[in-house]
Amino acid sequence: MRPVAASDVELGSPLMWSVYDRDRKLLFVEGMVLASQEQLDVVLERGMVVPDTDANAGVLIDGYEHPAGDGTDPDAAEAETDDVLADDAPPEPPVFREMQLLRHELALVHQHLLLGSGEDLGDQLLAIAERLRALVARDADAALAAMQLEVTDDCHVARQLHAATLCELLVRSRDWDEQESLSVIAAALSYDVALGPVAGAMNKQQSGLSAEQQAVVTGHPQASVELLQLAGVADPVWLVAILQHHERIDGSGYPNRLSGDAISRAARKLAIVDIYSAMVRPRAYREAVHARHALRSLFLERGKAVDETLASLLVREIGVFPPGTPVRLANGEVGVVLRRGRGASHPVVARLINANGTLAALAAQRDTAMEAYAITETVPPRKYAALVASASELWCSDRAVLRP
Repeated sequence: MRPVAASDVELGSPLMWSVYDRDRKLLFVEGMVLASQEQLDVVLERGMVVPDTDANAGVLIDGYEHPAGDGTDPDAAEAETDDVLADDAPPEPPVFREMQLLRHELALVHQHLLLGSGEDLGDQLLAIAERLRALVARDADAALAAMQLEVTDDCHVARQLHAATLCELLVRSRDWDEQESLSVIAAALSYDVALGPVAGAMNKQQSGLSAEQQAVVTGHPQASVELLQLAGVADPVWLVAILQHHERIDGSGYPNRLSGDAISRAARKLAIVDIYSAMVRPRAYREAVHARHALRSLFLERGKAVDETLASLLVREIGVFPPGTPVRLANGEVGVVLRRGRGASHPVVARLINANGTLAALAAQRDTAMEAYAITETVPPRKYAALVASASELWCSDRAVLRP
């Protein structure tokens, strides 16, 4: 970690790295454009960066003591740092980045399932499910943010990883048996695998589905089960959840028009998170539904399309404004929901844009339970695409402590 040099930044140009002060507090996120001399002065006077290199991959370096040229004996400092690093266990990678890695691993498993190739694919899905559970246990807000920030992404497996994250929150809140919980998460990671080859095209299609496409959609629960069975999966909780995830409490679903208690409790969880994760993603024929509107819609469907208890539980677990949601505050500031707060409607927000529309010099925390910082609306992620993308840094360092 080193001080920012004058050659690193200039007014009107995006920052090459996220900038921290010497206490490892986040000052500016990567990609922000410095709009004033005052902001530039803050960066040059107080800013420290860790450039993205093969050596450190942009991760804050433990054991940093002093910048060069401050009178410290460099050999002694290096020896002391080596001792610290040797004695201490390496820090765990940020949950946000680990979620991104899981997504790529899941995509590869899906490819092998569709091709009927590869070994131990069921075990690989269970391993991903176990890792996901551990990540949510470490930092549920970061895991949710990693999924919410990419809702404009058309990646098919991203939605299934999102659904699995939501399922984990639901089973944790009910204190389910470990094995049954793992089966539900594995089902969420694989329930739409048969739609993989056609999902992208269908999502971009503005016209209605053809008869052939409708047949693929109607048959995909059974087709997904068969792909998993070919890969050696025999777990009935896992397979039944996938087969029934489009059944509805009132009997209006498919493929077998089951109703009420005939639908497994694992399938009920999978159904509600499938509906939600689809609604918050844009399609060619509609914009993305904001999280709070999607949750309201599910709440209104409780007891009909979805399980009544689960609708209320989902709202309680993720909040009306889940982490990663861009919002506007009563004072005119724009920020991103950092973590869930004291109530479903009052999360903690990281302010990124000032009320006058300029980029904020500090990513300050805002308690939205306070009247001045109340959330007035959610804002389209696409409108602030670059800012939202750079906001991922807020969850990518344990030392990125926001100023109040």
